[in-house]
Amino acid sequence: MQWETVQRNSGLFLVVEPLPVKCKRFVGKTRFPRGRKGKPVHVSLGVFGKEIKTKKDLSKTLALWDEIKDWCRETNLHPHEFFRKDEIEESGITLKEVFASFMEVHKKKTKDTTWTTSQDRLNQMLDYYGEERLLVDFEDPREGRRLVLEMQEFIGKGQRNQGAPEQSARCRRLLKQVFNHAINKGWLVDGQNPALLKPDTEGLDHKPRGNPTIGWNEVPELMTSINENSCGGCLLTQLATKFYLMSCLRVGALVRMEWDWFDESKDEWIIPPETSGLKRKFKNTEKEWSHLIPMSPEMHLVMDQLKKITGTQKYVFHSPEGKKYAHLNPETINAHLRSLGWRQRLSAHGWRDVVVTAGQEKGGFERDIILRQLGHTEHKQGTAGAYDNTQFLKERREFLEWWTAELVIQGLII
Repeated sequence: MQWETVQRNSGLFLVVEPLPVKCKRFVGKTRFPRGRKGKPVHVSLGVFGKEIKTKKDLSKTLALWDEIKDWCRETNLHPHEFFRKDEIEESGITLKEVFASFMEVHKKKTKDTTWTTSQDRLNQMLDYYGEERLLVDFEDPREGRRLVLEMQEFIGKGQRNQGAPEQSARCRRLLKQVFNHAINKGWLVDGQNPALLKPDTEGLDHKPRGNPTIGWNEVPELMTSINENSCGGCLLTQLATKFYLMSCLRVGALVRMEWDWFDESKDEWIIPPETSGLKRKFKNTEKEWSHLIPMSPEMHLVMDQLKKITGTQKYVFHSPEGKKYAHLNPETINAHLRSLGWRQRLSAHGWRDVVVTAGQEKGGFERDIILRQLGHTEHKQGTAGAYDNTQFLKERREFLEWWTAELVIQGLII
């Protein structure tokens, strides 16, 4: 095969195929992306003797090749896309339609709470861009990148949300997934995701804040606050808070507990692995991934009180006044602690620090036993974890019996 230059520095060649084919064709040769790091790209422009027969035809081919190169420089799109440029330019796909298509797939891969959070972020971005914003507006890498960065800057300056900088970063990461979806659908050119790269300034304004927690010496004061209930929290909220302090279950899963999940024969709660807030892997819904809560005498006392209130309902923490949920809102316990005056001192999640620390230092229990009761699944990770089906329920029951009795000693009134 021979490559003969048609015109110096034009990048247009006459390619002569070897015998017996005897084919001569014109090919434009360039790089994409432009520059030395780009990969060689060949664009077929016609066969000599068929599409190109005369000098006039050749001049038109040279002009076409120049037009293709100019178009690529202006749009930064792949040369092969030139032949569907009218389709690209006339594309009427809106960002709203792309978001909707992405969320259909997203729903099959994530839990309901994650899907809802993603939908809220997409709505926030759609409010900024407008529902009629076209996907084609993001085709040009420079323009698309500018649109992404301006959105991120706008959300990052939100006045009503102290976590706005981190929210803006999460929006960009979600938008990156959306554009990848568009690329897979053939709506965007492969390799041109304007939200792909993390801006240099992303995360600079974010100040990580751990969950506020307390030391063991402050626990009696907390127990007194809960007993006095100075904020006037309802009985259901008080019982939920006490059961949370004793059970070590995350609040998201706790408020969703159902009465049918209690196994009287084993005297334990069986929390299904797909329960929102449990933090189990989405695909692992086998029975062995359920979370077990062995009962203690103190926990039974709380449960007896709950039965009188919600025993005929589906949810243990059924809330007749709930608007968003049929059970208590996952933020109820945090809100109750804030109302009791512990806003900057303790959060519901921060209580888990107390459990792990005191369980080892005061109770003398192994860290692995405590973490399992907290719902951690490190023992199931990795190759060895695939074979580890241990539960250590006897040890976990002993821990909870000590823990709940110790809370009573520290002043908790049940």
